[in-house]
Amino acid sequence: MFTKNKISTSSLICYFLIVVLFAVLRMLSAFGVFDNAGSYLDIILNVVIQLGILFSISVFGFSIIRKNKVKDTIKFYGFKKISFNAVFISILIGIVVYFLNIFVATFFNTILTLFGYSSTSSGTVVTSYPFWLFLINIIVTAVLPGICEETAHRGMLLKGLSGHEQVKALVISSLLFGFMHMNIEQFFYATLIGLLVGYVALICDSIYPAIIVHFMNNALSVFAGYSSVNNLGFEKIIGTFNYVLQSNFILGFLMIIMFVVGLAFLLKILLKLLFKETTVKNMAFLQDRIMKQIQKENYLKELDAMKNGEKAQTKNFISFEEFDKLYKENNQELGLMSEMEKQMLSEPNQKFTFIQKILLTAIIVISAGVTLFTFIWGVI
Repeated sequence: MFTKNKISTSSLICYFLIVVLFAVLRMLSAFGVFDNAGSYLDIILNVVIQLGILFSISVFGFSIIRKNKVKDTIKFYGFKKISFNAVFISILIGIVVYFLNIFVATFFNTILTLFGYSSTSSGTVVTSYPFWLFLINIIVTAVLPGICEETAHRGMLLKGLSGHEQVKALVISSLLFGFMHMNIEQFFYATLIGLLVGYVALICDSIYPAIIVHFMNNALSVFAGYSSVNNLGFEKIIGTFNYVLQSNFILGFLMIIMFVVGLAFLLKILLKLLFKETTVKNMAFLQDRIMKQIQKENYLKELDAMKNGEKAQTKNFISFEEFDKLYKENNQELGLMSEMEKQMLSEPNQKFTFIQKILLTAIIVISAGVTLFTFIWGVI
């Protein structure tokens, strides 16, 4: 039987394994083990991390522990199709998130420098950036993380922990998403993005919008680097803000505030549109389907009554309990709800078990410890 506590425990066991492997690789990287590996090996390493660790453990590892079929695990994670309009809106949200992310990252990095932190990343100047390498980087840096990181965090973690109240699940999965990068420079904005895409996954009841938003944010970042080397002009959009800020601090600061507020307002509108295009539309479709079932049932009863010369006992309305039962049955019949989701919804909220607290604490200690190490490494 799929109890939510067992599902949560399975999610945390898989994620603990992911964090341990990530921590080992991150520490090896910090001590220069991969410094002379070359760009090609770096690409291969990223593919191994995304597919071999994040995706494989989240999907196949979880399925093995739960003794599920892989397709059942995928369905549980929320891989539910969305409309073309929802895809388009998600792309727009991804663009807005990218620009908001620039300001958030700049703000937190400025704070870090006040504590004496300096980036430990390589300062190698790139003079050549061919288009084929750009396409590879899009796949490695945008496509794979969009799918694999979202599968692990908005699929396995957010869904697996949602039985312990969705708000807690959202906060925990977002915080762990930030720590998973194991880099102090990425922790803050990654956590905030995690909150946003997690919220998107919840309101849409599908992981695809979150994947698209994540992909767009990373893809635009890759394109900005490609544009900078090849002088395509995209990077000048951000450079304009820096120029105004340096030449007139007050004017630049006010312009940035107005820009951020405008983007936040646009983001709010797009989220509402996305909610209507996904959840609201699905609910309307299911309600219409249920009403047609009731009408069909009444029609058949009237036919039987006419044959027997009796008065039909039809239903003009049904109770909430009956409607809720039909709603869940139709949801599952149409593939919109997995068996594990149905089981979790049928159980009352439960507290974290002792084992789950141990696993969650270990995950946070390891990932936060490595993240703090990157800060100390940048200071000294």
